Amino acid sequence: MSARTRLEAAKRKGQKQADEFNALHPVGTPVLAYPGVRPEDGVDDVLFSHTRTEVQVSACGDLVVWVDGHGAYINFTHVDPVTEGQWHQAQTDHDEATKARRAALLGEIRAYPSRWTPERAAFAMRRLGFKGFSERTARRDLEALVADGHLAPVTEVVVRHYDLTGGAS
Repeated sequence: MSARTRLEAAKRKGQKQADEFNALHPVGTPVLAYPGVRPEDGVDDVLFSHTRTEVQVSACGDLVVWVDGHGAYINFTHVDPVTEGQWHQAQTDHDEATKARRAALLGEIRAYPSRWTPERAAFAMRRLGFKGFSERTARRDLEALVADGHLAPVTEVVVRHYDLTGGAS
């Protein structure tokens, strides 16, 4: 069987799955969407969103869907349809977890007040038991603490230094 034949068969199978999903979940369905990886597979963000298209078969045969608030399609396996009540509860839980995480980070910063980078914040939060805490999440949390007036951003000047042979390092 040629690659093209396999792709066409995969697209037909995918279209059947898409049609079944679309029959149960119309455009506008509330979803929890994971643009990068699902939480059980790694660290990434969740989008509390609604579908803005039906599930479709992409050119490469993957099932994809577009959601509000995200500029690209998301793989169908990274979108969980939920009820409005579940959607609101998940958003509330997420907001509460974010507040708790930022309070813990602020506590660490108060204990050791200088030179906080996203890398250092991520390491500290993982040490405190916040599993899967990424540098990207740490950067967002640090920026939120700046916006709330808890921190002041410090810009450090990078100083070029030279090794003994005179080459820049």
